[in-house]
Amino acid sequence: MARPVTLSTRLSVSAAVLSLVVLLAAGVILSQIHRRATERAFDDRLNIYLQALANAIASPDESDRKDPFALGDPRFEMPMSGWYWQVDELVGDPAEIRTSGSLFGMRLPMLPLPPTARLDQSIVKAYLTGPDDRRLREAQRVVQTSEGQYFRVRVAGDADEIEASIASFRVPLVVTLLLLGGLLVATTGFQVAFGLRPLKNLSRAVADVRRGTADRIGGDYPPDLAPLAGELNLLLEANREILDRARTQVGNLAHALKTPLSVIANEAAAEPGPLADKVQEQALVMRDQVNWYLERARAAARAGAVGVSTELEPVAAGLQRVFAKLWARTGIAFDLDVPAGLRFRGEKQDLEEMLGNLVDNAGKWAASRVIVSARATGDAKTPTIEILVEDDGPGLPEERRAEALGRGARLDESRPGQGLGLSIVADLARLHRGELGLETSELGGLRARLRLPAV
Repeated sequence: MARPVTLSTRLSVSAAVLSLVVLLAAGVILSQIHRRATERAFDDRLNIYLQALANAIASPDESDRKDPFALGDPRFEMPMSGWYWQVDELVGDPAEIRTSGSLFGMRLPMLPLPPTARLDQSIVKAYLTGPDDRRLREAQRVVQTSEGQYFRVRVAGDADEIEASIASFRVPLVVTLLLLGGLLVATTGFQVAFGLRPLKNLSRAVADVRRGTADRIGGDYPPDLAPLAGELNLLLEANREILDRARTQVGNLAHALKTPLSVIANEAAAEPGPLADKVQEQALVMRDQVNWYLERARAAARAGAVGVSTELEPVAAGLQRVFAKLWARTGIAFDLDVPAGLRFRGEKQDLEEMLGNLVDNAGKWAASRVIVSARATGDAKTPTIEILVEDDGPGLPEERRAEALGRGARLDESRPGQGLGLSIVADLARLHRGELGLETSELGGLRARLRLPAV
């Protein structure tokens, strides 16, 4: 499955794409504006030459001038320079045609005149291909003399000047837009990070509750996030109230059942006989069953608690002190190798019960030594703690290990207990989404491998 895209990535990418579209549109618009401005400036130059030729044609005293068609620009005299002028007489057979020296005896391609060109004598502009296959920009108009003659005056210039000016503008335009785009992306990133900071703070506060380092969501949030933080705190309070009620009800049930069972067992013990012995036996069985199911119900309620965690090292150290005193007469050594900082995602009571049962079971079978070690396993998403409890006792055959985890299983009647220790540990581990496994220890005895969720 595809990995979900984060909200910050969505905002950043969408803003970057929109900025890119806007910058591209702005680049196209600015490029077109510059093209039109360049063409307009070029046309203004053509209009000056066109007006000079029109004045030379329409002036009644041309004889006073040495060359009435001299425009003062040497490019009009250089052959094939790209700057040309041509004057065509529209009436006459053959029609008189005068050209600039730059045309070198050639003619400009004919372009159709608008139908009203003779009447309004407007200027017409167009692009065309010149005699030397060069792209030209031309301006033309019709001029009427005082004698009633009509002449078409045409001036053309090299259009490469327009393209060169546009190309010289395009480079700084692209660089400017790239810099502006980078600035927009950086600004967008800052805005997204600044805008989503309250959400990250809320996420950290929820993570603190989940890890058990805080019991409620604290901090100041903007008005649009403050109601969410308040509702989460109310949800946490409601969860705690539900768990407290469940524990209270389980405790009441335990008290209500244990008292009658104790009375039945005591009464049966006071009246010897086969029936009394049977009643007393079944009453003890019922009491064990009630204890087991009530403990399981308590553990299930505790496993559903939110924001509870317990550090492993203090709990293991406390058990070491307790069992060292209990095993003082037997000479069993209790070695502990648990690094500080490992935290179990659950209540201290459950951790004590699981670890205590495993150590107690190891002490019953050990010859001289019990080792408890722990390490962090898993990954950042699903961290776990692996606890190893080993002894140097006789061990347990592999085919009987599954039986040992069953409720009430006692593999050796000579050892004290009711056979509930390992089964309780296995059930508690499953309630906390962990697991208990049995394997052979390097000490020669049994190794219990307990995996539990960690913070």
